[in-house]
Amino acid sequence: MALTPRQKEFLSRLCDHFAKVGTPVHYTTVAKWMGVSKWTAYDMLKRLEQVDCLSSRYDVSVKGAPGRTQLLFVPGARIKQLLEPQNMQPCDYWLAWKKKLIEPFEKLRSDDYGHSLIDELIALLPEAQSPTMYCACLIALLVACLKTFNEQAIKFIQQTVDHLNNPEQRLSLFSGAVAGSLFREARTSGHYLERDGLLTGLIDKFHKHLEHVDMQHSLLAGLLDDLMHVAIC
Repeated sequence: MALTPRQKEFLSRLCDHFAKVGTPVHYTTVAKWMGVSKWTAYDMLKRLEQVDCLSSRYDVSVKGAPGRTQLLFVPGARIKQLLEPQNMQPCDYWLAWKKKLIEPFEKLRSDDYGHSLIDELIALLPEAQSPTMYCACLIALLVACLKTFNEQAIKFIQQTVDHLNNPEQRLSLFSGAVAGSLFREARTSGHYLERDGLLTGLIDKFHKHLEHVDMQHSLLAGLLDDLMHVAIC
């Protein structure tokens, strides 16, 4: 049975979580990830379980509630067959790319941000093999640009984006907030990014490639959260 685009998006987010953390997940957590009600998430996960895409189990170790159980889900055996390569990067491949984008932030001290970090991320763009991977690299670049201008802007944008649960809306709000903040700072400081036209080009490319991201917004939103956290620390 072929999966709908929405079903693939749910499975994509679950697969990313399971490969990264390795623990089962409750449907209320999935509801927060996807920006839907807990009952919508439960219904979707049960439908996926019916076609062997997911498996579930009852867990009795609910804190503060002796004797109560909760239903947890993990990816099933059919995920790799049903998630077509052109619609989703394999979990291990995506996680390797995600790690490659985050590592430069972790290696550099706060006073080392600038040309070196931005240049390193720009050099990774040709390695992106899909619109999702390209957008991921552009998100890292935009966060790096924010870091060179005003670290307080990162905290403000993070707080603003956190108010939304829908991944696609989070990405749209992020790009808009970044554009406003960076253009304002660039015009004021005469930063090299604005002089060279790089900033305008990055934001334009992000919007163009985001249009071709096929139900992978949850992966990108998760990456954005991780990058914001690393950049602020």
